[in-house]
Amino acid sequence: MANHVTKITLGIDVAKDQHVIYNWQTGQTTKLRNEISDIKTWLKTFHGPVRIAIESTSNYHLTLVDEALALGYEVYLVNPRQLAHYREAVNVRNKTDPLDAWLLARYLEHEVDQLRPFQPRDLRAQRVWRLVLRRATVVKSRQQLQQSFAEVQMSIRGVLSQLQSLLVRIERRILTLIRELGWWPDYQHCLSIPGIGSSNASALVVAYHRGAFSGSDAFISYLGLDVRIRDSGCFKGRRKLTKRGEPELRRLLFCASHPARHYHRFAEYYQRQLDKGLCKIAARVALSRKLARIAFTLMRNEETFKKEEKNYCVGS
Repeated sequence: MANHVTKITLGIDVAKDQHVIYNWQTGQTTKLRNEISDIKTWLKTFHGPVRIAIESTSNYHLTLVDEALALGYEVYLVNPRQLAHYREAVNVRNKTDPLDAWLLARYLEHEVDQLRPFQPRDLRAQRVWRLVLRRATVVKSRQQLQQSFAEVQMSIRGVLSQLQSLLVRIERRILTLIRELGWWPDYQHCLSIPGIGSSNASALVVAYHRGAFSGSDAFISYLGLDVRIRDSGCFKGRRKLTKRGEPELRRLLFCASHPARHYHRFAEYYQRQLDKGLCKIAARVALSRKLARIAFTLMRNEETFKKEEKNYCVGS
């Protein structure tokens, strides 16, 4: 009878200059410079199957992830928000790099059956996702500048013009990569939805290809647009979004919900949400969720949105 082989479980807290690693089996904590030569040498010291839990932080984890995957190790990217909740659940009151590494290792050791190992994607797919996030950074910076300088009544037209040019270049590069990846039909399907513009459509396409979603509910959960329910006995908690996904995707969909209301069917849906007692923001969030579901269905079925005439009769 073959002996059971224990996998080496590592939790890695990443930073710009160094990584802190905790080995669950040995209880040892190691510090490693974030240099490719050091990373390669260290990874080759293990004998047997290795699985790694790592919290994605900016781009500092990419080199380690790439080298670990090249050696056949299992890599699990842990959502920072999820790890924060786990820290509270196991009553860890302090937060240090060694403690975070230990927490990651413990999380992987105990919850591995509920997790999916990271699957490397096409480099172009990784690049287009990073561009979507970089575009969000530029948009946020532009908004902050506009608000800040409006208070002191100073003109920054030149700076804003440069930021706008940068956004145009980023969008062009995103669309180029979408074409190269063969996602252009999906982009056109999303663009056919009323209210969805180029930025919204490209982000939806990139999000759709980030994983293998079982259905629209899974896609909505990935976007963080699913509703969290907290009921117990007679207590009925307030419904809130889980907001577990990338905030930029929710922002774009929320922005799209405003022009989408000009399409009569979406306007009727929006009004029904208001009639239920929802405030305007909540009603727009509901419409955002509907737009995401439609986009998912169109991409999955390879269809284009078909607009209906305003006098079209629809059964209840």
